Amino acid sequence: MDNNFIDLRLNQQGSQGDDSFWPSFTDIMTVIVMIFLLAMVILLLRNMELLSQLRMSIESEQEALELVRTTDEENETLEERLIAREHEITMLRMQLMRMTERTEEQEAAISSQRFQITNLSRERDELESKRKLLTQERDSLTSQVTRLNRETSRLQDLITESNRSIDNLRADLEQANARQAATQQDLEQLRITLSEKDRELLAALSRSQEADEQLVDLKQDYSELKIQYNKLLRPARTAKGKTVVEVRYTKSGKYFRIDYRGPEDKGFSSISRKKLEQNLKRLKQKDDNLYVKVIIPKNSGLSYNEAWSFTNHMHQNYDYYYQEEAEKERIVE
Repeated sequence: MDNNFIDLRLNQQGSQGDDSFWPSFTDIMTVIVMIFLLAMVILLLRNMELLSQLRMSIESEQEALELVRTTDEENETLEERLIAREHEITMLRMQLMRMTERTEEQEAAISSQRFQITNLSRERDELESKRKLLTQERDSLTSQVTRLNRETSRLQDLITESNRSIDNLRADLEQANARQAATQQDLEQLRITLSEKDRELLAALSRSQEADEQLVDLKQDYSELKIQYNKLLRPARTAKGKTVVEVRYTKSGKYFRIDYRGPEDKGFSSISRKKLEQNLKRLKQKDDNLYVKVIIPKNSGLSYNEAWSFTNHMHQNYDYYYQEEAEKERIVE
């Protein structure tokens, strides 16, 4: 013991001498080797974990690239569907405007009919009052007839005397009747001839009208069949691979507004009708695959005829789909 504490050191200098140095050194080196081996094991495990994370990171990156590629393809498909749906929405809006105009016309017709019903009711009341007046007049006339019957008896005597004069005139009348009968026969013959001519003319007009109606029906059937035939043979209208031009058409009061966005424009800009025509002609000369997207907003202020006329003009003159259709119709004709 040293100062009341036990000396627990293995290499005590005083008691054991120099022989205790090497066992202590061996213990220290053993501890150092164990620490080194433990550190190596930890590093190996850490490296294996990092390698596993690196592999998972590479696989995640590959999956992300595949997902990006799939998303790009889906976006292209969705964009085409969106353009097609916007075109359908535009056509449906024009149909809605047409139905709205028809509804307004029907409401105007209903108002006119109500006004007519009011007039008829007023006329019915007037006729009822006239009927009452006529009833009073009939009663008055009945009394007058009674009075006239009395006068008739008096006049009967005068008629008897007049009959004698009539007998004298009857002979002259018979001669005149004979001449009239001959004339009447001639007139009847002419009337029969005219009736036959009228029947023949009506029959000819009827046949001509039926032929015209059949011709109109045949032309309509031919137009419908030709449209269906062209639709069966031709692919659907699509903006894929085309030069897309967007035209928004609205009306404020009595003024029309045209907003235009070209293939290289980032947004819409107001443009005149003349400038729009010039831009579309220039683009059409550069590229025949011109897709003209006409946008009719919901509250555009346009009537159906105005919206349809503008849309039809744009498509028929500049859109690739309707240009091909017109070319095929000329070839068929």
